[in-house]
Amino acid sequence: MIKISVILFFVVSVIFSTIYTPQAILPTLKQVFNISISETNLLLSGMLFVLMISTPFYAPLSNRWSKKNIMVIATFFLFLSVVISAIASNFYMLLFSRVMQGIFVPGITALMLSYVQEIYPKTHRGFGMGIYMAATSFGAVVGRLLAGWITYIYSWKEAFAAFAILLLVALIAMIFGLPSSEKNSNSIKKKINKENIIKYLSNRYIISILTIPTVVFFSFMAVTTYVTYHLADTPFNFNTSQIGNIFLVLLVGVFVSPVAGRYSDIIGRVKVLFIGVASLIIGILLTLTQSYIFIILGIGFVTAGMFSVQSVTPTYLGDMVPHDRNTVAVLYQTFFYLGGALGTLIPTLAWDFDGYSGVAFFCIILIMIGVIPLIYVNIAKKDNKFEERNI
Repeated sequence: MIKISVILFFVVSVIFSTIYTPQAILPTLKQVFNISISETNLLLSGMLFVLMISTPFYAPLSNRWSKKNIMVIATFFLFLSVVISAIASNFYMLLFSRVMQGIFVPGITALMLSYVQEIYPKTHRGFGMGIYMAATSFGAVVGRLLAGWITYIYSWKEAFAAFAILLLVALIAMIFGLPSSEKNSNSIKKKINKENIIKYLSNRYIISILTIPTVVFFSFMAVTTYVTYHLADTPFNFNTSQIGNIFLVLLVGVFVSPVAGRYSDIIGRVKVLFIGVASLIIGILLTLTQSYIFIILGIGFVTAGMFSVQSVTPTYLGDMVPHDRNTVAVLYQTFFYLGGALGTLIPTLAWDFDGYSGVAFFCIILIMIGVIPLIYVNIAKKDNKFEERNI
């Protein structure tokens, strides 16, 4: 299992790194193409929005074909789309390549969670999920960090070229290093019922829980995106390498994810969710200071909050709907990436109004509004008004 775990960590890290590649170099791309902040942010928001829409379409495919085969094909086309990014001669070509990446990334991410549970024996599934979650965090760091370094030393095109090479290596590793899960999945495949999706979307308890990762990832993407413009401007005047370096703090997520998951088993899912939300708000407030050290510390708190929520919410939803975890997992990913897409787009209005301070306070207000449904669900459960059988 060690070999599989190492390959899995590498593959997942590379896939997730491609999602966040442009984030540390957005100020550079804005200058190169002479475009507005809202247009530049489309490289993130556009990709995440397409990713959100594409995610539900991949789950039914796994009912017909091997998950590994689907992921191999998706990774190949993801590789080609990143190659297009590396050779893009204008902004629209680069944006097109990012949209294509949004189509193919879910071909891996939408299936990987269940794939991991199928290739690991029952006694090691927790370990396998820990590897997966750590790799997602590590990949998010690598995507931002390497892009900043390579752009500073060479150019943004070389940065995308480097990730194309990594994707090619990941593709080869996936083909020859990861096992097929087909023999394990035939007996446990569960089709995602469209009627169930509609039922869950009309259930106030499910929507109340889905609201939390949506507003949390919205705020996380807003802060980590607009703080790059904030640090590139006076009085900080950070270059792309320095901006890339601050994202090293996202490695906090590697350690927070398993800890949050473990403590949610001990003290309860809701308490960990509230702790995550509190950490996020504290972190955002710290980024409002004029000290880059406190800004980095703030990003660390924001990261801890986001990954706490990300680690606990899918399990909480699974506890609520134990008979249909596949469907609620797809809904979770859809709402999660919806928050990310909107988080790089809508705060532009707040930025135009009051710069980074406007973005930060907008996120705090949104989080406080978004947590109200969670309080409602918690009170309902304590008053025995929550009936799981109705879900």
